[in-house]
Amino acid sequence: MARFDFAMGRESRSGASRRALGLAVVAALALSAAGCTWLDNLLASIPTFNFLREAPSFDPYEAPRPLPANVVPFAAPGGPPPPPLEPTEAALTAFGDAVGPNPLPADSAALARGQELYLRFCMVCHGPAGAGNGPVVFQPGRDQPGTRFPMGPSLHVPSAVQRTDGYLYGIIRVGRGLMPPYGDKITDLDRWAVVHYVRQLQQAAAGGSPADAPGAAAGQTQ
Repeated sequence: MARFDFAMGRESRSGASRRALGLAVVAALALSAAGCTWLDNLLASIPTFNFLREAPSFDPYEAPRPLPANVVPFAAPGGPPPPPLEPTEAALTAFGDAVGPNPLPADSAALARGQELYLRFCMVCHGPAGAGNGPVVFQPGRDQPGTRFPMGPSLHVPSAVQRTDGYLYGIIRVGRGLMPPYGDKITDLDRWAVVHYVRQLQQAAAGGSPADAPGAAAGQTQ
C-alpha cells in the first residue's frame, strides 16, 4: 500500500510539474505578445532559446568582411557621384546649359546600348519610336479611362527636340513631373547612350540625320 501511495504521489508531482511548465509557457507567450520584456531578454541570453533572436544573416549595412588596412578606393561601379540636381524645369535647363556636349561618341556601340536601355526603361511610356504611345499609356477608343497611365510625352514635339543633350541626360537621372528618376538604374555613360538613341528617334521621325537635330547641335556648341 505504501508503495502504491508513493507511486501515486510521484505521478501527482509529475502532473503538477507539467501543469506548471504549461502555465509558464502560456505566460511567456502572453508577455511576448506585448513586446520585448525582461523575460524575453532572459531567454535570449540562454543559447538554447536565442536561435530566433540572432539570425545567421547579416544585419543592414553590416559589412561581411572588413576592408584591409590602408586601402584607398579609386573607382565605383556606377562612376563618380554626381552633384545634386533638382527635378525642376529651371534646374534641368541650367544643368543642360552648363554640362557641355555629350561626352560619349555616337558610334554603333553607344547607339546599340542606348537602344537596349531605352527599350528596357523608356519604351513603356514613350513608345518604341518615341511617339508617346507606350503600352502602359491610355489610348482613347482603346482603353477605359483610369485603366492605364494617363499620358506618355512624345519625344518628337519641338519642345523635346530643342532640349539640350544635358537636359535629356538630367531628366533621365532625376526625372521631372510624372517621369520618375532612373539615375539609380542607368549609370552615367549609359544615360548619354540613351540620349544618343533619343536623338536618333527624333531624326528618324523628322526624316533627317542625327547631326541635324537642333538639341544635339546646341549640346555640341555649349
